[in-house]
Amino acid sequence: MRQLTPELLDLLTEIRQVALSYDDAEEYTPWGTLSFFRGLKGRNFLFVNDKLEGCLEVIVQLLPAQREPIMTLPFVEMHKSMGKGGWVSAKIRNQSELAQVLPWIHWSYALNKPIRAKEDLLPGESTAVLDFLGQARQIALAYENIEEYFPFGERAFRPRKGKIFLYTSEQNECLLLKVRLTPMERDYALTLPFMDVPRYIGHQGWVAGSVTTQEELDVMLPWIGESYNINQPVRKGRVRK
Repeated sequence: MRQLTPELLDLLTEIRQVALSYDDAEEYTPWGTLSFFRGLKGRNFLFVNDKLEGCLEVIVQLLPAQREPIMTLPFVEMHKSMGKGGWVSAKIRNQSELAQVLPWIHWSYALNKPIRAKEDLLPGESTAVLDFLGQARQIALAYENIEEYFPFGERAFRPRKGKIFLYTSEQNECLLLKVRLTPMERDYALTLPFMDVPRYIGHQGWVAGSVTTQEELDVMLPWIGESYNINQPVRKGRVRK
């Protein structure tokens, strides 16, 4: 952390106190940015960037109904790299701006509860997305010794000490599913209007589906098993003399 002015240091202290007051909240600094996550399964709900000049950047995840009334504030904007996932950036300089931001930390914390039931729905959130997630989780966790965790902010599934075979992410109006397919199946998948090539891992055979209907989900659910099989390590047979 660089040297902060006394006022910014007071703001940072208050942010940390609020974030760490929640159950199972933990603090770490993985990429030079102060991060707060829910200890259970490690899902991030708050980032604080103290590298900017004259302000603190507070980054939280919000639903559209929560974002709409605050986007007119001069110190608030969608985050450049995480905005697609609903993350908002607020560059705060004083106590007045912080007072407006503090409730958003609670909303982000609630939104990032690792396993959410329908009673955990926030205002403006679709019940269908959680239902789709429940169906995908049921299939992924049916395999033996599966670990569910959040390595890059997205929910991921893998055999313990094995390769990830499924990513899921609850978006505003859809459930984003990423699976790895054979070349033939991948070519077919990419002809569907709700399918796309994900960044960073698309060249490795992964596809991403923005699921908004049960019919689209029914198409993708069998691919979870295919992705699981593709990502299993190749076992070398015994070499005969």
